Amino acid sequence: MYVGRIVSVGCSMGNEFVAYRVSSRSFPNRLAEKRNNLISIIPKNMEDLRKNPYISYNCVRIVADYAIVSNGSHTDVIAEKLLMGYPPRDALSLALLSMDYEKDDYRTPRVAGIVSKGSLYLGIVAEDRLLVKKLPWKENVSYMIATYEVQDFMEIELRGYSAEEIAREIYELKEYELPVCSASAIRKGNSYELAVYNPE
Repeated sequence: MYVGRIVSVGCSMGNEFVAYRVSSRSFPNRLAEKRNNLISIIPKNMEDLRKNPYISYNCVRIVADYAIVSNGSHTDVIAEKLLMGYPPRDALSLALLSMDYEKDDYRTPRVAGIVSKGSLYLGIVAEDRLLVKKLPWKENVSYMIATYEVQDFMEIELRGYSAEEIAREIYELKEYELPVCSASAIRKGNSYELAVYNPE
């Protein structure tokens, strides 16, 4: 099944995490790049940005006690709202509502998540709906939403002690086609460990 971009939030070995996977039919020549408290999706050929401006963005960002994950530039809008003091539900809702779905040929939904100590949130804005939800915190349970096909919050299993292990696990979800690259951030004490996975 082709589901496009996947966003996941969850808990592994007692630690909250966010995870992200790019699956793509049109622009597979991309990679995930880690810089400090930020992970970006970038094209290998910058000329591709002329064809579609939505293919490059920050997919994971750490702000204070929060880890944010999304499939587009709304990552940064969510971060701004959190820095302004909005609670996670409101930050997600306002960012998704104001930016709306992507105005590309596929009317691609925007999906996003936020985790902090003891809390997990996921959200989606599509052509026909806006939904933001706080999800149950369960040991070794995670949740996902995707841009296509899986547009309801679904419980899945991702496990790992490190961000690197979780990034690899979400990339290797066999039931979903055309993986390109992946990223993850997992809480380690009072900070987050970040990792990317770019296959050779």
